[in-house]
Amino acid sequence: MVTLLAFEYSVTALTIPAPVFPWPLLMRFFRLLPAALLLLPVSWCGAQKPEELTEHTSATMAERFVAVPGSSVLFALHETTVMQWEAFLESSKYAWNYKPYFEQGADHPVVGVTLQDAKAFCAWLTDKERADQKLNMAQSYRLPTQAEWDAAVALLRTRKVDLTVDERVQDERIFPWGMRWPPPPKAGNFAEGEIPGYEDGFPFTSPVGRFAPSSEGLYDLAGNVWEWCWDVQIRAEQEGVLRGGSWAYFRPECLRSDYVYRVPATMQMPTIGFRCVFEDKQRSAALLAVMEQSRQKIRDERREQMMGGPVDKAEVEAMRKKMAGEEVSVLPDPAKLAPAAAGKPFMNSLGMDFVPVGGKLLAGSQEVRMQDFEAWLKAAGRTWEGKPSFLLGGTHPAAGLSWQDAHDFCEWLTKRDIGFKLIPEKAAYRLPSDVEWSQMAGLKDEAGADPAARAGAVKDHFPWSAKGDFPPPPMSTNLDALKVPEYSDSYSYTAPVSTEASNEMGVSGLGGNVSEWCGDSWPGDDTARVVRGGSWLSSDKDKLLTSARRRTPAASTSPDIGFRVVLELPAP
Repeated sequence: MVTLLAFEYSVTALTIPAPVFPWPLLMRFFRLLPAALLLLPVSWCGAQKPEELTEHTSATMAERFVAVPGSSVLFALHETTVMQWEAFLESSKYAWNYKPYFEQGADHPVVGVTLQDAKAFCAWLTDKERADQKLNMAQSYRLPTQAEWDAAVALLRTRKVDLTVDERVQDERIFPWGMRWPPPPKAGNFAEGEIPGYEDGFPFTSPVGRFAPSSEGLYDLAGNVWEWCWDVQIRAEQEGVLRGGSWAYFRPECLRSDYVYRVPATMQMPTIGFRCVFEDKQRSAALLAVMEQSRQKIRDERREQMMGGPVDKAEVEAMRKKMAGEEVSVLPDPAKLAPAAAGKPFMNSLGMDFVPVGGKLLAGSQEVRMQDFEAWLKAAGRTWEGKPSFLLGGTHPAAGLSWQDAHDFCEWLTKRDIGFKLIPEKAAYRLPSDVEWSQMAGLKDEAGADPAARAGAVKDHFPWSAKGDFPPPPMSTNLDALKVPEYSDSYSYTAPVSTEASNEMGVSGLGGNVSEWCGDSWPGDDTARVVRGGSWLSSDKDKLLTSARRRTPAASTSPDIGFRVVLELPAP
């Protein structure tokens, strides 16, 4: 009997904040189990032992990868070396000619690589080992995400559900080697002679693995070279993130474990290198499932302690969602809903609220939620191809979908609510026009014959202020808050739609959270559509103007673009 996913992990240390786990994907995997087994390494067939899933060795790089608590990927023990990089250049014929001003040995970390260079190496290594039948199609090499790097340096936020104030402070102050400053001997390769009382013996880079490893055996997490991280589809490629410090850095704030160094993605410096991680998506899915079960058990036990005894699981889940800022997804009974009428608020069969914005038009008061979009996906038998890699809740706005996806959702919703007799036969849900979007945001009588002519023309109006006040009031919307002076919000990515402040018409989320598809084609380009509004990635003042427009390919998906719908009722 094959017990492919019979894990026996001890995950008491892996109590990271709960992700939204892709259960449908895992269920499809179970249904395809016999075929999936053909893709697995021999060591995966038969009863599983935890130790079989905690290491991997790259035959090409002769590099070991090991597991770290709080992450489902395996980390290379060392930074990518000059010898490994030269093997890549020779095999792939990749165009690269950087040379540092100091000498390096074959076992030193390669330097002068851009973010794209590092990604190209990982893609080459993946393709080569798949071609050599060393990897299956579920396995790959890539750069670590920031959250995975956090786990590698053992930040407490990757290993516990809730942190105390002292633990949060520790995360902000700790170094990869601990709390001590100056660093203890053999802590890493830093700026030679610049840290009082510390010497490392290397004026520039050092051979990898010369300094003390982490508890999992990872070398040079502090110093030697900065290492690229990459959050897929999260940030624009113009910017990259470096972690870990280098041989040229000595200030303590730059060497702390949680320090994030944002630089141009094209930067080439003698202080910048990278390391790879190995991901097996089947292993990740199974491990995340076990981790989630452990987290849920801890949350249930905590809730029982708070409530003084056992609590109904459905009630516990509802309470959990409320504590997380989510709404409990319970669809209304269509028979108890009032049919849509011009000039009156309306709730449809998915529980989406609409408000009158003039004449026969009702506007969605909020952006379309994940739970709404997933209801259509399920009914249509479709998959969410562009779903962002960051974690979302059911009441967060749907993002990472094409213009056609949004259009098809509207057509499905129209048929659904006509069937429930909630809207008339000739009524229709659709995307708002460019002009209608402006009206919902309170921007009227714009000059210009088309969206391109109107783009950015009005300089003194924002969705949150008709007087041109910038930045918005704290916590009123969801932007890239770290880049907006004197502004703050509580979300790193998207936020539940209910957290957005409403305008006078009762419409919320026009200034941030996700940008929104409109129905209009871009003037002169039938392949592109108009996108309006700011998002969780927005920070530039001009791009946050109500009058700002984006020209976006209709077939594209982006983690910061979602949509809202309007309901057009027929004339009486």
